[in-house]
Amino acid sequence: MASGGVLLEELPPLNGNKGWFSWLPSWRPTSETLLEEAEQTVLSTLTTDFRTTFVPISPKAILRTIVLDPVESTEPERLPLVMIPGFGGGFVQYYKNLDHLHTNRRVYAFDLPGFGRSTRISFSSDAEKAEEEFVAAIEKWREEMGLEEFIFLGHSLGAFLSCAYAMKYPSRVRHLILVDPWGFPVYANHQGDKKMPFWAVLATSFLTVFNPLAPVRWAGPFGPLLMNRFRPDLARKFSEPFMDYVYHCNAQNPTGETAFFYMQIPFGWARRPMLERLGSDLDTRIPMTFLHGVRSWLDNSSGEKVRECRPDSYTDVHYVRRAGHHVHAEQPQMFNKIVKEACARVDESRDSPADCRTRADSMPAS
Repeated sequence: MASGGVLLEELPPLNGNKGWFSWLPSWRPTSETLLEEAEQTVLSTLTTDFRTTFVPISPKAILRTIVLDPVESTEPERLPLVMIPGFGGGFVQYYKNLDHLHTNRRVYAFDLPGFGRSTRISFSSDAEKAEEEFVAAIEKWREEMGLEEFIFLGHSLGAFLSCAYAMKYPSRVRHLILVDPWGFPVYANHQGDKKMPFWAVLATSFLTVFNPLAPVRWAGPFGPLLMNRFRPDLARKFSEPFMDYVYHCNAQNPTGETAFFYMQIPFGWARRPMLERLGSDLDTRIPMTFLHGVRSWLDNSSGEKVRECRPDSYTDVHYVRRAGHHVHAEQPQMFNKIVKEACARVDESRDSPADCRTRADSMPAS
């Protein structure tokens, strides 16, 4: 396993210069106001009613939250769906999905601490402690929202953290929905088997000492252009306003990104992989649904491996065709369909081990 690194990143000025040079413009063309405006621009595409708020989790920390009430009332009221995003953004990443998921249940989504418009709190440089700090923040959010039990959905890093939360607070999670989860496989150094390409060698060397998105902040006024050039895949999957939002998310103080730095082993592995812990640490009564993108750059065998290590539990695995890592953006109709089906199974108590299976899903004919 790779040894721990020391993070080397010092941010250029954000809010302008001081003293004699106060007349110079900010090097990074971002601010909390611009991030707020970018968020509102993307949220304006939603067609149903919603409300946004900041939920306090400590005297000095708040989590940006969106709530969508059910369109149809049901008796009894159905369990809510709680969604958390992946690395580098906020709940806005679900803008193609939120309208469609609150038909008959309340939906909550929030920005993780250190990301989006949530407070950029400081995290421990120890991987286990950083994970615990994320989990503690999620639990405090739950307490403040008054939720007793819920269906928990997470994407990528959010999937990893939703699992970590369910391990510590199993009575709160009725069903886990994990969308192309990060951090499940055990670290494997294949360098001896196959020569790494030059770009991968450079990237791995860079990520041992720097935050993943540090170049975007160093680039100053060229940061938005670099973000689009660095992640053209996101621009194709989402929209130009969303890319503007992602830039402003990641041009701010990167405390969540720094926590991720200490939790990962370059290139893309977790220091505390979930597959080493799920079999013993996750309550076998918690059902799980996996959505893997067939074209994902992450290892998409995690769902099947989880099923093997939890033979007496419900594990439903979906492989979504024509989708990569961002299943919810690349195939939103199929994503929404699978998530609604998983929630319906909870309502009808059809998420027992006998009900699970592996499916390769495709978009319905248009």
